[in-house]
Amino acid sequence: MTSTDNEDDLKSVNIEVPGAEKKRYVSVDMPRDQYERLDELKSRNGLTWRGLLMHTLRSLGSLEPDGGSQYEQLNETRQRHGFTWKGMLLYAARDLEDN
Repeated sequence: MTSTDNEDDLKSVNIEVPGAEKKRYVSVDMPRDQYERLDELKSRNGLTWRGLLMHTLRSLGSLEPDGGSQYEQLNETRQRHGFTWKGMLLYAARDLEDN
């Protein structure tokens, strides 16, 4: 398999997340099969890509109404739990599949 084959098998997701003063963007690369699994799961649950991130934030009990922008809260939670952005999406998927 060549590097081009590997690149063709990856999907990218760019997620817009409100920041304190401007919109922030989170970019996640993942294998096509993982992308399709997450895409189907988010559609089935009526969520967006950002909705999956917010689901993780709520599931981990980290959502604070006065805790700063969504981006700041997501990033702080991600770092506290040792997640990558992709890990945040996968956590939401696992949680939604278990329920």
